[in-house]
Amino acid sequence: MDIPALPAHVAERRRDGRIEVLLHRSVALISPERVEIRSARSTVLLPLAGLLAVAAGCYWLIVQGTGLPFWALVTSLLLLLLLFPLSVMGLVSALVGAEVVADERKGSVTWQQGFLGMGIGTRELVPFTKVERLEIVIEGDKPDRWRQQPDDLRQFTLLLVKKNGKQLPVATVPVPAFRELDGMDRTLAVAQALAAMIGVDIRLPEGWELQEVDAETGQPVERRPPRRRRNRR
Repeated sequence: MDIPALPAHVAERRRDGRIEVLLHRSVALISPERVEIRSARSTVLLPLAGLLAVAAGCYWLIVQGTGLPFWALVTSLLLLLLLFPLSVMGLVSALVGAEVVADERKGSVTWQQGFLGMGIGTRELVPFTKVERLEIVIEGDKPDRWRQQPDDLRQFTLLLVKKNGKQLPVATVPVPAFRELDGMDRTLAVAQALAAMIGVDIRLPEGWELQEVDAETGQPVERRPPRRRRNRR
């Protein structure tokens, strides 16, 4: 597919040629043949902290373990044995795992397993031919039932709607209310890439409409009114 022109303030081209769009604790990587939604780089911090805790715990047991009661020694060993594989799986998931993968060669969109599955095993697979449309929904813009005022946060969710009506979440972008345009731009950038690959339409929330913008500056492009043709005599 040809990657559509995406606004520069939400899409950044990487050294490997792919386009990166930051989401919520995840990132969309867009290439002509593949769109991936995977964990952001910051998600490796928690697994690394777990591995450091395991290393520190092992050192502490080696140095002072002989003076501990038997029950404390067994409990510490069990905790370390539990923490180590969880940290390794979390690290693998953050580095190489992906949550959603749209592959043009395979002609399908795949939802993969999360933390415990390391983002490798298939959870659901949807062929392009079974996709009805993409839809963006927004939460928090309507007055609530208590204060009759909109929330201070907006959550944009990109949904893939199958022909049988089932909705599958692709990406979520929560932003403060005053940055709702940025949240919509990021969600829409991923939606446009997927729509170009799958060949379906995008349905926007009520009250929103597409507007042509400059891909470099992100500013709206003013359309010039068409000139009337003069009849030549």
